[in-house]
Amino acid sequence: MDALTGGDNGGRVFNFGKISEWYSCGTHYDLFLNLVRIGDRLEFKRNGYCHWAVFVGDRFVALEEDGLHVKLPCIVHRNNPADDDALTGGGAGQPGAVASLFSGFSSSTRLSSKGAYGIGDVCQEPLRGAWGESKIRINNSLDHTKKPLSSHKVVERLMSVLDGKGSMSKTPYNVATNNCEHFASWARNDWALSTQVIKAGVPAVIYLWPANPILACIALFSFGYQAIKKI
Repeated sequence: MDALTGGDNGGRVFNFGKISEWYSCGTHYDLFLNLVRIGDRLEFKRNGYCHWAVFVGDRFVALEEDGLHVKLPCIVHRNNPADDDALTGGGAGQPGAVASLFSGFSSSTRLSSKGAYGIGDVCQEPLRGAWGESKIRINNSLDHTKKPLSSHKVVERLMSVLDGKGSMSKTPYNVATNNCEHFASWARNDWALSTQVIKAGVPAVIYLWPANPILACIALFSFGYQAIKKI
């Protein structure tokens, strides 16, 4: 399945550059599992925005606190309150997609490492639960710009964050500089980039400045010029 060798340590990279069609959980769950591979960036089409995660394959999750553990296809992602609302329906007394699909599961199915100030949790949870009623697709488009890491390395990085190690486990969620797409891009491509933030109008200088201040200044000038043109 589009497996390549090489990458960071001679490991395997799956689905290089792949952008799949959109799939629904209710009708395409098994089909999607035949396509997705460990280390893939997953894009969820929510109501008004897109959420991002990384597929980590079959992992053990608990059905109840200190109870039976089962192996299920899982993702790791940086969660945010808005995404929880999108899944649960956001209304008082409304069970929503997650409650309906996982009525027998407790909150222990989600393994979390909270970010600074208690927000921006990095979570491991079943794919089906995060999918809910959204559309989903594989989106590894960043591979063409930044070389992807091997699937082994991607999972290694994600598990490290869940263990509370590294800056990614301590950095607070920020919609402009540290959102779910930043996290997924960092995990697979070692580049914390969010295309939806850039498309929303946040200048590229945020991403370019640390590595190339001169290019960042050019980007800032260009952004300002475009903004003036719109006035």
